[in-house]
Amino acid sequence: PNYVRIFDTTLRDGEQSPGATMTTKQKLDIARQLAKLGVDIIEAGFPASSEADLEAVKLIAKEVGNVSPEGADGHVPVICGLSRCNKRDIDKAWEAVKYAKKPRIHTFIATSEIHLKHKLKKTKEQVLETARSMVAYARSLGCPDVEFSPEDAGRFHSSLISN
Repeated sequence: PNYVRIFDTTLRDGEQSPGATMTTKQKLDIARQLAKLGVDIIEAGFPASSEADLEAVKLIAKEVGNVSPEGADGHVPVICGLSRCNKRDIDKAWEAVKYAKKPRIHTFIATSEIHLKHKLKKTKEQVLETARSMVAYARSLGCPDVEFSPEDAGRFHSSLISN
């Protein structure tokens, strides 16, 4: 209960900055360094975004997600792949992370009123059902660790409170 887990998104979110794209080798090197630092969870990428990202996450899962770095006292990080709440993305994430000792699929869907209305064109109930069914789908593939994030949740919860 007193342990803080470090979840690092450098390899995925960090690449979204202009000019910050990394080669597979650079990603692998960074993942190795994060493991040496004792990072608990490495979000290695967004496998559905490209074949290159799928292969990079797979390589990290195989090479970093199975070996305790020197001086890490047996610590092996969770290797995580990001996916939208749809079967194609979840399949790609599982294809990439399943080689790790501790794989994780991190799936998300937009939840704020503005996103529901203009981006997804769905009701709250439809989005909640999508979230439930896609988390269950990810688990059904054999992934023991599935994380769900409600994108833009602050506005979602605000709209629930005001209703």
